[in-house]
Amino acid sequence: MEFRDLLNQRYSVRKYSNKEVADEKINKIVDAGRIAPTATNSQPQRFLVLKTEEALKKFDEVSRMRYGAPVVIVVLADMNNVWESSIEPGYNTSEMDASIACTYMMLETVNQGLGCVWVRYFNSEELRNIFDLSDNLKPICVLPVGYPSDDSTPAEKHSIRNNLEDIVTYM
Repeated sequence: MEFRDLLNQRYSVRKYSNKEVADEKINKIVDAGRIAPTATNSQPQRFLVLKTEEALKKFDEVSRMRYGAPVVIVVLADMNNVWESSIEPGYNTSEMDASIACTYMMLETVNQGLGCVWVRYFNSEELRNIFDLSDNLKPICVLPVGYPSDDSTPAEKHSIRNNLEDIVTYM
């Protein structure tokens, strides 16, 4: 698939079939997140793959945004491994690095013939507690993954994009 076609094909899937996702596909998705660039190659991104009935039920307790996906990838940042700015106190790239990894995984998801949606509708402490995550792991977002249902369609505003001349300034 051409890269531009992949970009245009991706949309936020909010309705999934109950078809099981092969471990091989999940591994390719998380591997895409593993190879994503990070500040100073610190590689703080961590992934929690939820696919058992028990784990998915736990997730449903902290977010209603699974949309029936058979797999949820929780994207975390290991705060012990983040780059911290020496010129801007308090600034680190934890969210940026994890977000880049999530973007790579979203694109690989489409490449694998699957769908996903970026979700940040959860309470970090609740998610950390329900999965007994260590304090250094900061939840950044989650990625429900699966085969889109036959009647899954992009959201109404999906194709609306700003014109380049409205968002780019050349100097």
